[in-house]
Amino acid sequence: MTEELNIRQFFTSFVKFIVRNNKLIYSMIIIGVLSVIIFQKFKTPYYETKAICMSGISKYERVDYEEGWLQRTAIDLINYLEINIENKDYNELAYLLGIDISVAQKIKKIEAEQLFQKDMNEEFFSLNKFEVMLVVFDNNIISEIQEGLLYYFNSNNYVKKYYEEFIESSNKIILDINQEMKLLEKIRIEGSKNRMDFSSSLKVINGQEKSEVSNQIVALSQYREDIRTQKELLKPLSFVQDFAKVNQKEDDILIWSILVSFLSFLISLFVALIKEIINN
Repeated sequence: MTEELNIRQFFTSFVKFIVRNNKLIYSMIIIGVLSVIIFQKFKTPYYETKAICMSGISKYERVDYEEGWLQRTAIDLINYLEINIENKDYNELAYLLGIDISVAQKIKKIEAEQLFQKDMNEEFFSLNKFEVMLVVFDNNIISEIQEGLLYYFNSNNYVKKYYEEFIESSNKIILDINQEMKLLEKIRIEGSKNRMDFSSSLKVINGQEKSEVSNQIVALSQYREDIRTQKELLKPLSFVQDFAKVNQKEDDILIWSILVSFLSFLISLFVALIKEIINN
């Protein structure tokens, strides 16, 4: 009972304290909110956009990555750029992206993260794609940054070396398959003449999948086209969805207004308390 009376008395005293100093409290809150609005209106606006990408680097490396790490190298390469942005090293950033330094100075943030999807069992699994978030102070440079990212990947010595090796080995495999197909065709023709049956089955291993077909030539042709498709489409960096061209600038007026209002309220209580102590 005594505790309830103490709580009620404290609450009553607090309300009376607020009422006595309401002008001071309201004034400081209004000043704080107006300061946020003015600051947001006059600060440099920024724009946020996103793109969906994929990379064939893990295929070039020929390493059996876990599913969630297939795009890890590409993601790390993009996130590495954030170091230059945070350190305001725009000369290095401009060099890496192959852009003018004035364009590099307008980049506020760039970040990549793995994309996931939920299956029927409500479990998440990683996709072979990742998302890139780009924040810039000028929405007219978005397409230029996209081209810069392509240049960044294509000119990276590590990626370039593995990509060239991947293309060379793919061409060699295709050449070997073509020669093998010619040999099989020759054998079939000769066998047909001699009324021999050279039909057989063959298992072709392509990545993690095995497909069994009844005709060697068809199997080799299928394997060749798979390799050719990978060679043509698996680039160091590809944009599945380009960066969206945004015109609406981002601001944090609501969030900062709430935070500053709360902070102003606390400060006003402290000032009002000191004021009453002095007056008494």
